[in-house]
Amino acid sequence: MKTSGVLLLLIPALAVAADLPPLKKTELATVLALQREISTSNPSESSYFVRVFEAPVEIGECGGSIASCPDVRLLISASTGDLLDTPVLYELPRAKGWQFVRWLPPDDARATGLVVRTELPEANIDPDERGKWHSTECSVWITTEKARMECK
Repeated sequence: MKTSGVLLLLIPALAVAADLPPLKKTELATVLALQREISTSNPSESSYFVRVFEAPVEIGECGGSIASCPDVRLLISASTGDLLDTPVLYELPRAKGWQFVRWLPPDDARATGLVVRTELPEANIDPDERGKWHSTECSVWITTEKARMECK
């Protein structure tokens, strides 16, 4: 009779099926669904593990004018990579688009530096509008305690 107990342990657990309701976090859902990683720091060259993401605030296209284009968020996460270390997240001001330019060497505070530039979407902007637009380049310095940004 002892073998019957062993047989019960060998029978796999029954699968359970259930409906999963969608989370009511539309901002998080939009960021996760639309985000695109545009760069990741090289841990051997940086004090922090930094990832850079752009995420449109909505699904849409430009309709001729620059103002008609959806805004894009630039999100930067940073962590030391240590276990139990909670990453931090920073957001730059919204723009019509973002482009990663380059990584900078760490500064005196061991912050990880990067350069990003605002950009316009490729399509559906009138040539006159496009000709009036100027990009802005920003240097960003990141640690897990703070970040600073300088744009020109």
